[in-house]
Amino acid sequence: MTLTVVSLGGPVTEGAEALLRDAGIRSFATGAYPKKEETLALLAERQPDAIVVRLVERIDEDILRASQRLKVVAKHGAGTNDIDVAAAARLGLPVLAAVGANARSVAEHALALMLALAKDVRRQDAFVRGGGWAAKIYTGFELHGRRLGLVGMGEIGRRLAAMVQPLGMTVAAHDPFAPDGAFGPDIARAADLPSLLAGSDVVSLHCPLTPQTRNLIGAPELRLMKPTALLINTARGEVVDEPALVEALRGGVIAGAGLDCFSPEPPAADNPLWGLDNVILSPHIGGVTEDARREVSLRTVRNVIALLSGQDVDRHFFVHP
Repeated sequence: MTLTVVSLGGPVTEGAEALLRDAGIRSFATGAYPKKEETLALLAERQPDAIVVRLVERIDEDILRASQRLKVVAKHGAGTNDIDVAAAARLGLPVLAAVGANARSVAEHALALMLALAKDVRRQDAFVRGGGWAAKIYTGFELHGRRLGLVGMGEIGRRLAAMVQPLGMTVAAHDPFAPDGAFGPDIARAADLPSLLAGSDVVSLHCPLTPQTRNLIGAPELRLMKPTALLINTARGEVVDEPALVEALRGGVIAGAGLDCFSPEPPAADNPLWGLDNVILSPHIGGVTEDARREVSLRTVRNVIALLSGQDVDRHFFVHP
């Protein structure tokens, strides 16, 4: 019997499609953010053995039940908050994630947001485009000698730590689940989140979205930060209490924020963040450079092919509720 894979929210890359063809697997794809009714109809018709989850609103139990042949759910990326992992576990369906495949791209994007804020790039770009030159108003500063506080010490956090050290930044991190070996000699382990926030000049979020991390950074946490501090979020929008962040940015509680993710996504057209000039924004693209997308697709498809063919898949890629 021919195996079938359906990619929800857009196709995998051509290289990954080639792997599927070479394995004798048929593949189909929807557009971005398919409606639930469309997804259910496609899965009922195609009866895939695997689904790849890209740009979707939510993979719930109804969707997981739509194909009687479904054997695996694979996230085209690392974060699985758009998949009901607990429902998949109840149904006996393994959930795989392409952990680490886009880590370098996300870390570079976090660094780019940090540098853009430190060098006042947004306002200087607007100033020059508006005809300004002589009456310079510049609030840039050096990152040398300042402390980066990482919330989460997975592969992205470790890569970012390595990137900022040649700039002369010191690094501390908070991650209650990371072993001591994840920190190394150049990264201080913060005693707790409040001490990390209070002692950092830049706080960068690299934790998954879980019930414990939802609204992890709210008004009380923002008040612990320095008024000169920057917040960078390339993790998930829901990790930050967005209304509290808006008030903190308006009131000078913190100096600025670089945001690649929002709650909800896509965000509303009248989101109050759009009107703030101390914010750098991007549309959740930190991990989707061509390099990262290619590697994520290849890793995702290789894991799917391995599981469907009865080969071992590294336990590192399995997601548990």
